[in-house]
Amino acid sequence: MKRNRNLYLLLFTIIFQFCTDNSVYKSYKDFENGWKLNDTVFFKFRTSVDKKCDIQFHIRNDNDYQYSNLFLIASLEEDNYEVRKDTLEYLMADKEGNLLGRRYGNIRESFLTWVNEFDFKSNSDYLVTINHAMRKNGEEKGIKSLQGIITLGIKVSEKIYDNE
Repeated sequence: MKRNRNLYLLLFTIIFQFCTDNSVYKSYKDFENGWKLNDTVFFKFRTSVDKKCDIQFHIRNDNDYQYSNLFLIASLEEDNYEVRKDTLEYLMADKEGNLLGRRYGNIRESFLTWVNEFDFKSNSDYLVTINHAMRKNGEEKGIKSLQGIITLGIKVSEKIYDNE
């Protein structure tokens, strides 16, 4: 009987987490043999909310990722007008070279915030484009294939305020 109660509690917890997901949009792009320099990632979506939302990137990498950081160039278009473009640097390893992020076997997953509280408008079309901008120290040309990056994802989620 106690086992059934624990099973019901676990199921309730899982269902509650799925039901309370505040995502407006989520999508992922997998890479087979590394992220190529000219492989622009596109995330195109339409919103149905007039709300402030956060934009977060999800990076999955394995032990083949050799660098302590990750440089990205990200842009956001709203109804075919560029409203934001940034060059971003995210820390991927600590000072000792240990990869950061949640660990699932030999895979690490990092959740990297790009934009806080962007004003999304209902029935608008959005396009997020992302390129990696990694290069070796002292070299002008970028790394042709960024090994170790397995997946790049995006999550657009409604901003939740503590007083709501």
